[in-house]
Amino acid sequence: MKLRVHAFLIYATGEKEFDMKAPATIRQLLEDFSNRFGEPFDKWIWSSNEVPRRLMAGTIIMVNGKHIAHLNGLDTPLCDEDVVNIFPPVGGG
Repeated sequence: MKLRVHAFLIYATGEKEFDMKAPATIRQLLEDFSNRFGEPFDKWIWSSNEVPRRLMAGTIIMVNGKHIAHLNGLDTPLCDEDVVNIFPPVGGG
């Protein structure tokens, strides 16, 4: 699987792109990265530490060019051939 992170997530992870074995779902992918990168990653992804966690409003996650909101949300299954892009919320004016 190819994972590309954007904006502030590049600083949180130290990389723009990851080649990796696909976890079962988007939720598992995000939990794995939370465990790996901790608070610098979490603050751009999760709205709180409640269980189950919810994505921060404005987060966009695409699997093969399709927004997970149009798939199965955080429970969208993944496979090794997928390309995932994560865009954290951004501000501006």
